[in-house]
Amino acid sequence: MEQKTLKKRGRKALILTQDQINQVEHLAALNMGVMDICRSLGISWSAFDKNRKKKQEINDALERGKAKGLTRATSKLMEKIEDGEFQAIQFYLKSADRERWAEKAEISHTLNLSEIISSANARIIEAPKDALPSAPKEIDIKQLNKAKNS
Repeated sequence: MEQKTLKKRGRKALILTQDQINQVEHLAALNMGVMDICRSLGISWSAFDKNRKKKQEINDALERGKAKGLTRATSKLMEKIEDGEFQAIQFYLKSADRERWAEKAEISHTLNLSEIISSANARIIEAPKDALPSAPKEIDIKQLNKAKNS
């Protein structure tokens, strides 16, 4: 009996070349996002992500490129500081490197539910009887039917 060879389904796996990895670093240095880098390389984000998970050097190139671009931009901006340009530098740094420069606010709340419940009970007990809703008055069904028919 002859054995049939099974064909693999789907696309052939895409492996980034060293030139493409260098291009990833260059594009990241230009402060391009991952989606923009994928578009310029002509590959999908999922293919890029699979390659990035398989090869650490792709991820390293991406991080090196971001660091280079941020360093270059920061040094150029710092050379040209004049009155009024500080806000532009601050805006650029906050948008380019959100992890380091973004303003982060920590808010913490502590609630003591037993105090809240006891104060609510105290307000109910202390409230005048007129403030509480009274039972609805009985409705005469004959009068209700007359009102409907008229």
